[in-house]
Amino acid sequence: MALSQALSVASSGLKATSRDLEIVSSNITNANTPGYTRKISSRQDMVLNGQVTSVIQTDAQRTLDLVAQRQFWSETGATSYSKTINDYLTQVDAMFGQPGDGNSLDSLVNAFATSLQALETSPDDATTRLEVLNNASVMTRAMNDASETLQALRQDAEFAIETAVQDTNEILKHIEKLDLQIQELTLSSGESAVGLMDQRDAYVSQLAELMPVRVTQRENNSIQISTTSGMTLYDVSASQFEFSAYGTVGPYTEWDSAATDNQLGTVYLKSNNSDLHDVTLSGGFGGSKIGALLELRDDILVEAQNQLDSLADGLADAFGKFDVEGTAVTAGAQAGFDLDLTDLQSGNEFSFTYQDVGTGQTNTVTFVRVDSASSLPLDDEVTARNDDTVVGIDFSGGMASVVTQVQTALGGAFSVSNPAGNTLQILDDGAANTVSIQSFDAEATATGLQQTAGALPLFVDGGEGPGLYTGSVDGMVQQTGFAARITVNEALFNDPTLLVQHSASTGIGDQTRPAALNNALTENELAFTYQQGGAPVSMTVDEFARQVISFQSQQAATAQTRHEGQEIVMNNVMSRLEQSSSVDVDEELARLLELQTAYSANARVMTAVKDMMDALMRI
Repeated sequence: MALSQALSVASSGLKATSRDLEIVSSNITNANTPGYTRKISSRQDMVLNGQVTSVIQTDAQRTLDLVAQRQFWSETGATSYSKTINDYLTQVDAMFGQPGDGNSLDSLVNAFATSLQALETSPDDATTRLEVLNNASVMTRAMNDASETLQALRQDAEFAIETAVQDTNEILKHIEKLDLQIQELTLSSGESAVGLMDQRDAYVSQLAELMPVRVTQRENNSIQISTTSGMTLYDVSASQFEFSAYGTVGPYTEWDSAATDNQLGTVYLKSNNSDLHDVTLSGGFGGSKIGALLELRDDILVEAQNQLDSLADGLADAFGKFDVEGTAVTAGAQAGFDLDLTDLQSGNEFSFTYQDVGTGQTNTVTFVRVDSASSLPLDDEVTARNDDTVVGIDFSGGMASVVTQVQTALGGAFSVSNPAGNTLQILDDGAANTVSIQSFDAEATATGLQQTAGALPLFVDGGEGPGLYTGSVDGMVQQTGFAARITVNEALFNDPTLLVQHSASTGIGDQTRPAALNNALTENELAFTYQQGGAPVSMTVDEFARQVISFQSQQAATAQTRHEGQEIVMNNVMSRLEQSSSVDVDEELARLLELQTAYSANARVMTAVKDMMDALMRI
């Protein structure tokens, strides 16, 4: 009986050692396999009636720090986010150029400014006049190219989101398949599921690049996956997402939470009953590749386009608009202003400033001409100022209608009338003295090259439409995407003397218009908004060009610094995870020698028992 027991114990030892050899062999073979975790097993003895009858081996286990793994998945998403932002902004920075570089946008603006200074000094020089136009043309083409590049990057982001969503669905399907297999193996008494768990974790790592994930361990080695915002990605079955990319992305195509106004692809989560739920608005993809792509497409690159458009708008306005001053008038006890609106074009503004006598508060109402009632009401963001109230006035019904609309906007403390022609008169409330009118003036766009000495349509809209740039908000907002369409007025190339001769009687050496053009670029301050949600700033056009370049350069530098910092964090986490799960070949070889010795010893025991049994049988 003792010999049989010894034989049983030795036999179980051989089996356990053989299994250990299999695990060590797998560890050594997969030492450099990505995603592979070191496997170990443990033993326990079987005791019957106080006697050890055999040794059994538990299932193989993974040496894995679960806390480090969770952090690894978190930092994987953050690294993917920072890398995506950095990759795109590096291209944007290269497009704008470094401040002071010969081909950067601010250098092209400076070259244009230098040629305007030369024109003021030598207006009668034909070469100087042509240089102004050539430098202006080079500058506008650079703006055209920059706008085209920005929209190409937005288009690329749109397609990249579509690819990422498709990849997400494929990854979730793989996770679902593997998770079900793992549960089946865990419930059975057969094979170990650790190999499948490694494969599943590899897919979770891929998923973590695309969206921020939170993994919860469930019974039978199963897992549940959700985003960090709580959206379920996998729980027994895989969630499914949908996204349809728009084939053409341009300045006017923007994402909107209202489906009727949306012009770009939206990420939808498909429910069990096939309903589609918009998950783009929830921001649940933040801190991952998809989140970065959405942010680039809808915010960062749109902001860069808006800056370019503001610069183009500033150039056209600085050279093409002229002031229309109101004339002070009185009528009995009432005082106010007359303002001639004849030269105003669609999109032009006329501003009215008054003081509330009771509170001492000064208020500004900016009226904007529109030629269609369908353009109303206007948003306050139509102007770059944040200290005014914007009111759109439809001119299509004539001056009587204009008077009625302005009167309605201002209220009963004012008297609005049309004394003659296209003149608009606004008077205060006279003896009641509740308001005091401070000013009433306008800015009109010059439609002709010799309409006025200080302004001319040097820069025009080269896209489809009237050509003249007025900042119109009728239908499509003209400023949107203007950087892609801004061009130099062809009529000036046909007759460059018009840069000097503002009337038929003006001499070719007259400095009036050249001086005005130079001042328009480098002296006259306009209101600009170069950062979304930021306060407007007042600066000259050339200063704004430098500001835009500096802003974009800083954005790119910040993105690069953040990505480099994130890579350091990621490397530290990876190092910690690898310490717990990677295979040390030297350690495995030492273990192999131990197992070889143990195997030989168990075999010797079995040989000895066999010899004893043979001897017993011969008696």
